[in-house]
Amino acid sequence: MLVYLIIVLTFVATKSGEVTCRGVRVAVNHTDVNVFVDEEDVMKAIKKGYGDIMDKSILAVNKDSLERVLVKNPMIKSAQVYYSLDGYIHVNIQQREPILRVLTGEGYYVDRDGRVMPLSSKFTSRVVVATGDINKKFACEKLGPFAMKLKNEPFWDAYIEQLVVRSNEDVVMIPKVGDFRIVLGKVDDCEARLEKLMSFLKDGITKKGWNRYKEINLKFDNQVVCVRK
Repeated sequence: MLVYLIIVLTFVATKSGEVTCRGVRVAVNHTDVNVFVDEEDVMKAIKKGYGDIMDKSILAVNKDSLERVLVKNPMIKSAQVYYSLDGYIHVNIQQREPILRVLTGEGYYVDRDGRVMPLSSKFTSRVVVATGDINKKFACEKLGPFAMKLKNEPFWDAYIEQLVVRSNEDVVMIPKVGDFRIVLGKVDDCEARLEKLMSFLKDGITKKGWNRYKEINLKFDNQVVCVRK
């Protein structure tokens, strides 16, 4: 069996060396959610950063070098390259996934890994928007994880549209439904305040009316303070 296996592997290696590249097959993950990268982008990056690979032996194409070229794209989190004996180079792309869009200055996204990624001229991701007094350290270390918390809860993900950051790092939430602002305060240890807001939205504001107040303040212990219009 060992001798047979060696013979087979030697045969495959020999045959692989004779196979030339017929093309590149690109697969990009989650294009139903984000389209920061497409097949055209990948092919341009390969040609510019690596060179022409068509009609070359597939064994002469350095897969590691191709992967390093592709991840230089700020929208790509990872790239996996492999070849098949039919002569095709396969490229699997994992896009970076934004969870927050910051509109301070030139603007940028914060992704799931807490890293800054640039805005795209070809696609705008549907994530919560943040404005106000925001620096990148606060955006990545505080605001990003809070946006992730909202995204992981279907109700908050659907309900909260914008975060406004004040100079003292208090956060005000702007909902999609209701003509009022919600003063959350600091984003640290905010679970109890969000639960308090949930109870108020279910049991309180539905009785009083969605347009009765201009501000809902959650910063006080064991109570929700509302300011009428």
